[in-house]
Parts: sequence; structure tokens; C-alpha cells
Amino acid sequence: MKEIKVMVFVGNLEELVKSSMKDAVLSDRFSKYNGYTVQQLSYGVERVRDEVGTAYGESEGVEVDFTIRVMDTELIVFYEKLKDLASECYTFIFNGTFEEDHLKHYDNAMMVDGFVVDVEECAANDKNQALMHVKLLARELIYIHHDGSNLSINISNSH
Repeated sequence: MKEIKVMVFVGNLEELVKSSMKDAVLSDRFSKYNGYTVQQLSYGVERVRDEVGTAYGESEGVEVDFTIRVMDTELIVFYEKLKDLASECYTFIFNGTFEEDHLKHYDNAMMVDGFVVDVEECAANDKNQALMHVKLLARELIYIHHDGSNLSINISNSH
């Protein structure tokens, strides 16, 4: 078994977690060959609070920035997402364990429902690969623990 620290997949892990048996392989969609190894990930969530600290309203707009290593033939995937008018779900898997190239277990996951708003690429050391920096404008963040429990944060993108 091989553990990878952080990977991102285009797809919704929550539906698979609800429908899959514990310890079952989590679908071909979450094969390590369908995901991208994350080199860097950053985001922040803000909430408006009153003078006693009680949160009210929706969370403020959130940008999720990540850098991935991609094969040069895969660059088009995220450029095409720039044109999409519908949001897409991106699942970040933390400390995923793969058995026979399929996700077997993970510590935590974060699903981001949002839009690709910026893509930049730069050369990598390998001539067939590139580093790609992607920025998502999130509509919703869902944190998923490996036991299936989750926390959902709705985002207001009013700015």
C-alpha cells in the first residue's frame, strides 16, 4: 500500500462514502491515476460575528488555491473548466492510502463545490510534466472525516 499526502479529484466523494461499504475500494473514479498530487494548497474561510462572537449570515467568499503536477496531455482539463458555467465538485483527499491503485482509506477529505477562475502553468523538471496553479471560487466547502461524518460550510460570494 502506498500513502499519498494530498490528492485532488474531480468528483464527489460524499456520494461514494454514503453508498460504499466500510473498507471497500472507493470506485474507479478515485483511482490514483484519475487524481492529481497536490504540491501546495491554501484557502481561508471568514465569518461575520457580532460583539459577543456569535456568527451570523453566510461565510464570506472563499478562494481555494492549489498547485498540482500534471502531464502535458492533461493541461487542457482545467483550461476547459474555465469555460464552464456550472460549478464542479473537487475532492481533496488527505493521507489517502491506495491499494492496487485504488483509494482504500483516507484520514480526511475536503470537497469544494465551485468554479475554476484562474489557471497558470509553469515548466517542471520533467519535459512531459508541468506544474499547474488553479484557483477555485468556492460555493460550498464540505469537510469529511474518514468515518463519514461531515461539516458543511455554505459560502456567500457577494463581493
